[in-house]
Amino acid sequence: MQHRISQLVASLPLEQKVGQLFMLAFAGQDLAYAKTLVADFHIGGFYLTDDNAPNPTAARLLASELQHTAALRACDAPLILGVDQEGAWGVLTQHTDLGPGNLALGVTDDLALTAQMYQVYAQQMLPLGYNTILAPCADVNSNPDNPIIGQRSFGASPELVSRHVATAVQALAQAGSLSCAKHFPGHGDTATDSHSGLPRVELDKKALLASHLQPFVAAIAAGVPLIMTSHILYPALDGEYPATLSPAILTDLLRNELGFDGVILTDSMNMGAMRQFYTPVAAAVQALNAGADMIMLSEEHYENERTDYKKLQAQTIVGVIEAVRQGELAEALINQALQRVLSLRYQLSSQLPETIATKPLPATQVATQAAQSALKLLRNSAGVFPLQQKQKSLLLAFVADPAGYDKICNSRGIGPNDPIPASSVLRTELERSPLAVEFWSYPTLQQQLVNGAPLPEGKLLVLVTEDYPLPGDQLDLGAQQQKVRQAVGLWREQVMVLALRSDAELAAYPELATYLCSYSSRRCSAIAAAKALIDGHL
Repeated sequence: MQHRISQLVASLPLEQKVGQLFMLAFAGQDLAYAKTLVADFHIGGFYLTDDNAPNPTAARLLASELQHTAALRACDAPLILGVDQEGAWGVLTQHTDLGPGNLALGVTDDLALTAQMYQVYAQQMLPLGYNTILAPCADVNSNPDNPIIGQRSFGASPELVSRHVATAVQALAQAGSLSCAKHFPGHGDTATDSHSGLPRVELDKKALLASHLQPFVAAIAAGVPLIMTSHILYPALDGEYPATLSPAILTDLLRNELGFDGVILTDSMNMGAMRQFYTPVAAAVQALNAGADMIMLSEEHYENERTDYKKLQAQTIVGVIEAVRQGELAEALINQALQRVLSLRYQLSSQLPETIATKPLPATQVATQAAQSALKLLRNSAGVFPLQQKQKSLLLAFVADPAGYDKICNSRGIGPNDPIPASSVLRTELERSPLAVEFWSYPTLQQQLVNGAPLPEGKLLVLVTEDYPLPGDQLDLGAQQQKVRQAVGLWREQVMVLALRSDAELAAYPELATYLCSYSSRRCSAIAAAKALIDGHL
């Protein structure tokens, strides 16, 4: 096969070689345009979202049409069809089982459960034709104020993250899916979201090797076929370029020192960290010069609202072709990248599978077990848990401003993609339970905090905090913390926090007596949390 690929690389015209190194997205369900990208621009893959296929039937039809178009080309290698099916982010969330996400899996620290969850991802994506899962997230989330990684990471311990990353890579391979460790050399120590700005990490190489690079070392040892770059400045490694554009980071470190011989895929070149500082063509050319094999442009459904993204895609591909012709980018580099990309893609099948490589797992059961196992009672100084019979009547309020839910439910593809926030799921579960719950609306909570009237004796007020890893945006986390502190100041041990999020906020509540954390904002975790309240115990 390698000989055939080498002959193919040598025979293809430059335009087709360059096109094969692009992984693009498109807005909406514009299949005709997507086929044009394959047939006329010769691209090598797609980043797909719910914006392109809102249900499994549409997804399977889309994948089949795209692969059929690709099979008609001189280079008939199957397309990479990638999705962010990683737990905290996902696609087709109403039709699949994402479980609670990586952070909850890391808290549980059961490698068999992590393997099962990732096999579920592959088993639910492969029959639809989605052959590449852009996961696991290999970031060590060492910064609790990280606005974009959070629940997407397995945790803050390099050793723990490494174990679970390797397990996820192996599980996806066993199920027949490609995997992609991200975001090299690590997005966990950032306080800026690279969707909106350019983060900077002030760690030296020795510190990186001992921490943030360890999960990538583990992923490489586990046989990960793709690694995604990050748009982050690491001055100790490269004083000029962010990782995606850095020869020192992609070639010297990842390729030569760590020994990765798979495909290096850029994170989306449409993100703010790139767009604010580089033109599309200059960024693509520099990334390929730095050692990237594929250029991903994955946020067209956002760019579509403010620019002619189709024109921009064409200009970027043509610009790279022209850079080769002008000697700014060596054709030898293009050939090397294409050799790696085609070696990977010819391992794929253009035929959508009717069956999967491993025995199907009970997906919902796996997701439920993961969510329930992650639920932790981190504070119980007032002895609230297990709930006594007199506490079977609760007050409950959601602390997040409900205006922010629109960000969660209308992300149009990238992100959590849950049309129903976890808080709504929790409320529905409680409303149909025998537990007597009086719900305070958001205005009622605000008014009660202003009034400061005592709660009825023995009555427990459950405050629900939330966080979602939203690209380029956040919920009102600071305001949520302020309300919790106000409530604790007023009602002391009668206040309990139920966190549909990580426990990073806990340090902000030194006087809080009771704290129950789900480590997730997924539906299954809201159901698990409701069960704990209804049953009165974990």
